[in-house]
Amino acid sequence: MPELTPRLATPADNQGCLELFSAVPMRGELVLSTQREPDFFALYAMQRAEAFTYVGEDEGGLVGMATALVRDGWLDGRVQKVGYLGDLRVRFDRSRAFGRFFGDYFDALCERTGCAAYYTSLLASNRAAMNALVRRSPRRRNQPYYHPLHRFSAVSVQLTRRRTPSSEVPVRSAREDDVPKVVELLAEAHRARPFGYRFEDGEFEHRLARWPGFTLDDTLVATGAGGEVLGVATLWDPSPVKRFRVHAWNGAMRWVRRTFNLAATVTGWPKLPAPGQEFRYVYLCNVAVRGESPAVFRALLEHAYARLQPTGRHFFTFELDEGDPLSGALAGFMARRLDFQLFAVTPASVARTDWPAGRTGFEIALA
Repeated sequence: MPELTPRLATPADNQGCLELFSAVPMRGELVLSTQREPDFFALYAMQRAEAFTYVGEDEGGLVGMATALVRDGWLDGRVQKVGYLGDLRVRFDRSRAFGRFFGDYFDALCERTGCAAYYTSLLASNRAAMNALVRRSPRRRNQPYYHPLHRFSAVSVQLTRRRTPSSEVPVRSAREDDVPKVVELLAEAHRARPFGYRFEDGEFEHRLARWPGFTLDDTLVATGAGGEVLGVATLWDPSPVKRFRVHAWNGAMRWVRRTFNLAATVTGWPKLPAPGQEFRYVYLCNVAVRGESPAVFRALLEHAYARLQPTGRHFFTFELDEGDPLSGALAGFMARRLDFQLFAVTPASVARTDWPAGRTGFEIALA
C-alpha cells in the first residue's frame, strides 16, 4: 500500500472531500453522514477564521482529511489565537497511516498560525476515536495532548404537537435597534468563556451578513420590564452548507423510530427519516442568557418551538453542558440527548492541563 503524504486541500479537492465526507459516517445506534454539497468549503468560508484542511490520498482518491479553524478569541481573560479541530474523516483501512502524521502536522500548524490552544469534541460513545486520539502512546511522542474539559449533550427538541408559549417572559424577534443590546449580552458572555467569540468586535454583525439565512427576524430576544435584553438565540437552518443523512437505525434507536412514527401516523407529526433520507432541522445558536436563568431560556425554547412546529421540521437542536443550569428549562419537551466530550488540545510539548471551568465558546452549529 503506497505511503501517504498529507497536504493542504485546494478548491480542486471539493468533489473528493464531499465524497469522502459522506462516505465515512458517524457510527452508533443511529448511523449518520454529513452532506456538504455543493461546496464542501462553504461552512468554513462563512466564518471569521482561517481554515486549514489537510487531505491524504492514494491512487484511488482521498482517504483521509481533517480541518483546523484558527481565529481570534477569548481565553484566559484576554484575546488571543484559538483554534477548533474538526471534520476528521479517515477511510478505515488507512487510519493508522493517516494518524502517523498527526503530531508533526499539528506542530507545524501551531508554528504557522501562532496558535497553540485548540478545542474539539468527540462523540462520547466513540471509543475508537477516543483511543486513537486521546490515549497516549510511546510510539507517538509528539501526539497532541487532549485534556478533557467537560461533557455536553446535543439536545434535540422534537417538534410534535402544537404548543402555545406559557412563559411570562416576553419574547419577540430582534429589531435593528436591539442589535447593540444583543451584542452587549453576547460579548459579556463570551469574554468569560474559554474559546469565546469576539462579539464585541463584529461577530454578530458578521453572522447576519455571511451566514446564509441568518436574520434578525429569526433572532429571538427575551426582554425585561425596562426593555433590557435578558436572553438571545437565533434559529438557523444549516441546509445550504450542512445536512445529516440517515444510513441506519440500529439497536434501541430502531424501536424509537418505529414507535415515534406510529404516533406520527395518528397525529400528523413529521415522521423520522428512513435510511437514505435526511433530517429537517434547525440550530438554536449564539445562545446567551443573563444570569443563566432557566426561566428566560424556557421562554426562548417555547417561542422557538411555536415558530418551528408548523414548518414540518423534525427538531431543533442546541448544546447543554453536563450539569448545565439551563437544563431545567427542558421540562415537558420531548427531547433526545446525544452525549459528547469536549477537549482542549495543545502540542505535546505544552500538554496544558489547567483550563478555566464552565461554559465554553463552542458553537455546535459550526461543528
